[in-house]
Amino acid sequence: METLESNYTTQIEEASKKAKNKLAFYLYDEAGNRQLLGIFSKNRANEIRKHLRTRNLINKLTEFEVRTTEPDTNFNLS
Repeated sequence: METLESNYTTQIEEASKKAKNKLAFYLYDEAGNRQLLGIFSKNRANEIRKHLRTRNLINKLTEFEVRTTEPDTNFNLS
């Protein structure tokens, strides 16, 4: 059992080293329901904020900083 715990600890430490700070974006609808828009790098998040501002949706956006190894979410700005 200790070997298994040690293996998990090693995997967690390795993932933590690879993790990067990113932003999770959520959009709220008229009823107040929250939907995950995606997880983005800070540069990509700035582009998406600008796009949402031009569409007058910026006031429906919330963001949270997360630390993750996940790649950025695909998001089409057109």
